[in-house]
Formats: sequence, C-alpha cells, structure tokens
Amino acid sequence: MAVHTKVTKEEIVSHLTNYSIGALIDFKEILEGIDNSNFILETEKGKFILTIFESRLEKSDLPFFLNLKTYLAKNGICCPRPILDNQGSATIDLKGKKSAITTFLYGKSVTKISANHCFEVGKILAKLHLAAADFEMSRKNDLGVDRFRPLFSKFEHLLDDYQKNLREEILENINFLEKSWRLNLPSAAAHLDFFPDNIFFDENEKVSGVIDFYFAANEALIYDFAVAVTAWVDDERKFSALFQGYEEIRKFSEEEKDFLKIALVGSSMRFLLTRLHDMFFTPKDSFVTIKNPQEYLEKLRFFRSHL
Repeated sequence: MAVHTKVTKEEIVSHLTNYSIGALIDFKEILEGIDNSNFILETEKGKFILTIFESRLEKSDLPFFLNLKTYLAKNGICCPRPILDNQGSATIDLKGKKSAITTFLYGKSVTKISANHCFEVGKILAKLHLAAADFEMSRKNDLGVDRFRPLFSKFEHLLDDYQKNLREEILENINFLEKSWRLNLPSAAAHLDFFPDNIFFDENEKVSGVIDFYFAANEALIYDFAVAVTAWVDDERKFSALFQGYEEIRKFSEEEKDFLKIALVGSSMRFLLTRLHDMFFTPKDSFVTIKNPQEYLEKLRFFRSHL
C-alpha cells in the first residue's frame, strides 16, 4: 500500500480550484507503489493523477523530475506530463506536503513477461535516452556506485544476524565496483527504475506509457540498460530481445558493451542494498510490502560469476 497521506473528497475539490482541469467527479487511491501517495482523479475534463510527495524525496529535486517528464513528453515519450496550476507552477502544497497533478496514462503493467515485452521495453528505453540527450538540467544519482558504501554502513552491523558471511560478500563486491566503475561512458538523464510495474502496455502489447521518474538522475546509459536487464530478464531469449529492441533505436558503443557485465553487477548491488535497507528500517506497522533481498543477491552472484 502506498497511500501515506489521506485526503477527503472535500479537500480535493478545494485543491482543484487551483487548476483549470474541471470539477471533480470522482477519485480513488492507488495502492500500488511504495514511496509517494497517489490518486486517480476523474474530472469534467478527463482523468489525471494526483501525487503527494512523501518524506523520501528531497523537495529540491522535484523541479528536475517534473521538468524531465515535461521535456520527454514534448519529445515523443509517453510519460505523465505535469499540469501547471493557475499560477504556472508544477507543484503546490496539499496537506502540508508538495503535490503535483499529471496527465493519466492508459494501459497496464504486465506480470507474465514475454520476449516481445522485452523487445518493446528495449525500444522505449533507447527512445527515452535519445530524447533526454539534450535535457539541460542535471541531478546526481544518489544511488550511484559512489553511494553504495555509505548506504551499506547504515545496516552493516545488522547483517551477521540476518545471514552469515553476507557482510563480507557485499564488501568485496563494493570494493570491486569502486575499482572497476567507469565514468567516461555516454551519459544523460536516465530513468534508473525501469521495472515492469513502471511500464504500461496497450492491448496490442506496445508500450503505452512510462511512469515513476523519481529515481531519475544523470547516469551512464549502459547502467540504465543494466537496470532494465536485471528487472525484466530471466533467460537468454529475453535478454536478446531487450538488447535487440534497444539497438533498433540506439546502437551501443563497443565500450558500453564491454562494460555491460560490470554494470549488471552494479545494478544488482544497488537493489540488493536498497532492499536490505528497507527490510531493516521500514516500520513493522507500515502498509508497505517489503521485497525480498535474496532475489538480488542471487542476481549479484550470477552476474559476478560471469565476468
């Protein structure tokens, strides 16, 4: 469940007086997701998404996220486009927190992933990378390889009771990544959370939308591709489809292809660390579903063994 801030119909009706999107007809909570509170709004002018930004997000990062979505939407990427209020602002306070309203995207995420889905995902990711190439704002990746060690230090002391020898295994892999990481590869604003629940498909199995840009940052494009691989791929056929779909739109350089195996280790480590962090620190009475870290420990070991 991801609705941390509750709102009433009366509060939304009052909130919408700041916009020119028509009067409220109905609304409902979106229970999927983790970090922010989201609602589907139905107004006289159509459907929209209301997002209330919760504590994880740095409010100073919101202009980057919202402007990136606006820029991508203008350049042919099907993503939520922020709606400006009557004063020309993309964010407005609601219940003491920053909020935004965006356009509604039709389609749904898939649970049974096929090679065709992977091919289409590769294509839209490459299109996103090309579209973002000239985006002028920048944001440092706060979950980049240089942040793995500080993140790990927050729960390092808890690992021995959780799983024997895991602390040493993670440290060895962090050392490897810090020594092996390359900073001279093609980079741009990247999504960095290209998971199946963030990609919508239409009835023809074509991508109809990309959502949740709240991990986006400037990063090596091959690393963003590696995130997609770790999220979507569980066999050679799906990997080939994802790779071919991407290269149909944007060709990888030889340097990027050479680095992919290391990028896959990095991506697996990122999600292992964040899942461990959430497992240890999410309040027991939280409605958030904690995801199993073991999935990404297995992926880390697999990709490290294939270097």
